Amino acid sequence: MNILQMDMNLLKVLYLLTSTGSSQKTADRLGISTSAVSHALARLREVLDEPLFRREGHRQIPTLFALSLKEKLTPLFSSLDGELFGHVQDAPRNFTLVAPPALHPILLPLLAQKSTLVNADIRCQNFERRSWRNELLEGSIDMVIAVGHHQQRTSALRYELLGSTRLVAVFGPPLQPVLQHKSGLAFSELADYAHYYCHPWPQAENELDRQLERQGLQRRIQLSCADYAQLPPVLRAAPLMAVVPQPWFSAQQDKQGLLTLPILDNLAIGHLFSYYRQGEVEWKKRLISTLHTQLRPYYQ
Repeated sequence: MNILQMDMNLLKVLYLLTSTGSSQKTADRLGISTSAVSHALARLREVLDEPLFRREGHRQIPTLFALSLKEKLTPLFSSLDGELFGHVQDAPRNFTLVAPPALHPILLPLLAQKSTLVNADIRCQNFERRSWRNELLEGSIDMVIAVGHHQQRTSALRYELLGSTRLVAVFGPPLQPVLQHKSGLAFSELADYAHYYCHPWPQAENELDRQLERQGLQRRIQLSCADYAQLPPVLRAAPLMAVVPQPWFSAQQDKQGLLTLPILDNLAIGHLFSYYRQGEVEWKKRLISTLHTQLRPYYQ
């Protein structure tokens, strides 16, 4: 049978139970009793002729068949979340943002202010180079900000291009005598210098290094720490350069003795975009809009 032609109330139970693993949480979200959840589950098992869940302690563990049904239901229910399930009055406000650490100097002061103004628990999680689609659809995170535009699209998520920026090479006084007469660096010249690698993902997953490798080149990473905060003192202490997005340097408070050179090739241009669920509550929509407004001056 076509799963989408079934009783919508039964499908809501199935969707929430596969997401929460809890009859009580499913009942609370739907505003019904746990016995009503059990009755709906029994009806689903009868109609589909499939066990759907197995109990382990207090959790309902979905079968592979139940998970395959959830995959079909997620785009619909996540985009109509408020209309289908409503929102619990006076529920704790939580908002989880996934963003590259290079954006922290721009976003964290604003998020600190907004967490007080909207009385919300706001969490900023480091971006990893992988798909965040399932976490967004299931609601465990609320918004992803990323560089690129290669994510798998779905109608349940909204994608917004925020603009583009250029990578720059940052260096301090120890490297200044070597670079002081340059107005920019060709992409290939990055292989001529020793680098401080400050990104939270492995070098093999870094797009800049992938592009260099396609040209038969490789940067020499002399120090790696995955920490943008240590970049200024590192570059003031040693003849190293670090490649970062221009907005990070623009928002950086500690620039003493630091200089930048643009990386001239188009390969050094990155596009920033965000994606989030279509059917969000109003206060989350306002927060997302405010984050966009904060970022756009840095990304033309």
